[in-house]
Amino acid sequence: MEDLNRTQLLIREQMNDAVIKAWEALSGYKFWMFGYHAGRWVNYNRLLAAPDRQPNPFRSVVMVAREKIDTAESQPLAADQGRKGI
Repeated sequence: MEDLNRTQLLIREQMNDAVIKAWEALSGYKFWMFGYHAGRWVNYNRLLAAPDRQPNPFRSVVMVAREKIDTAESQPLAADQGRKGI
């Protein structure tokens, strides 16, 4: 039982490290590194037992991205607007 608690503690420490590094990477426009560290967090979270899993701290970023996609799909691109008369 003690080994399990130690393992979960190590996983949580790595999750904390991953989330901090992900936000730092995103704040520095290092999008690939953001993805790497966000992926680390997700994989560590999957290692925890289901009742111990945490909500994804990157959900708000995903929701913003989905809103941007929805907005972009409903509006024509600026380059396409000039071609309407063609």
